[in-house]
Amino acid sequence: MNQEVEFKNSRIIPTTFLLFLMGFLVSFLPEANWALLGFNFGLATFCLLLFILLWRIHRYQSKRYFSLLSYVMLNALTVYFTIPIFRMIYGTVAFWIGIVTFAAVIITPYLFSEKIAKGIQNPGQSNVGKVYAFYAPLIILFGTVLFIGALGSSNPDALAIAIFLFLGAILFLFITPVLLITPQRMEELENQ
Repeated sequence: MNQEVEFKNSRIIPTTFLLFLMGFLVSFLPEANWALLGFNFGLATFCLLLFILLWRIHRYQSKRYFSLLSYVMLNALTVYFTIPIFRMIYGTVAFWIGIVTFAAVIITPYLFSEKIAKGIQNPGQSNVGKVYAFYAPLIILFGTVLFIGALGSSNPDALAIAIFLFLGAILFLFITPVLLITPQRMEELENQ
């Protein structure tokens, strides 16, 4: 059911705060980079303007608005989460392999967005859903182990954190194309 989204319920402020916070944190992984901090804050500001524009256009279509808000947020987080690993491997062959692989990971989900949507809706009935059901808990487990390790160490391993963030970014990249599917098309997919 579509309802009007009032500004106080639009989640623009907390989502923008999250983007500024994450942009700040990844600017210091593996070491501080003030130019990167400026870029990350610029990206968060751009997202804020985009959130306001989306709210003004889609405020009477709550489902569509929140899908698009989530789409922009996840893509910004993907940018933030990939920066640390690429900073660490810059200047190596692994960097270029990572760029090509990442480009493929960006493009592929858009080609299969409806299959991914079906997999998310009914994870037990599709191969894509089974991959999600396996991959998401692994990321949570890996993140928990990293967090516990970081708590017990005075110098947490930046590479392990960067790899975890990269895996999270890949998960976000597979989810985001689904958010572009209109609510009407999602209902059609549910009924198939």
